[in-house]
Amino acid sequence: MPQILELIREDHDLIRALFDELESNPETRDVRCITLRRELPGHMYAEEATLYAHLRERVPEEIRRSLDEHTEVRETFARFEKIPLRDDAWMPALVDLRERVEAHFASEEGEVFARAEEHLDRSDLFALSETFEREKVAAARYVTV
Repeated sequence: MPQILELIREDHDLIRALFDELESNPETRDVRCITLRRELPGHMYAEEATLYAHLRERVPEEIRRSLDEHTEVRETFARFEKIPLRDDAWMPALVDLRERVEAHFASEEGEVFARAEEHLDRSDLFALSETFEREKVAAARYVTV
């Protein structure tokens, strides 16, 4: 199994691809919205329960910033989900959500990943990957469609 940072990066790529599909293909938007509803919150929850939990004491400022970004993404996502798919406000809301998610991914892949590699050894990074996957699966059970 890959180490946790690789799994997180793969999730980021999956979520970026979902945004690409949502922006470019109106025929699949309903299905892609369901997938995004499962993947994005589950991903954030799993990060918080694993990587962030292990780094919280070592780099509290970076983790606080990442948690604040998660809160902002969750709030933006909640507003986005209230907009009907055919509403004129849907696409601007999608673009806003994507911008916030992409900004978080960039800061996480830069700052948080660097801190993780600095403060966690390879065995920790590999051990956290199993927990990360379990937490994502657990979080997906609570998604309402």
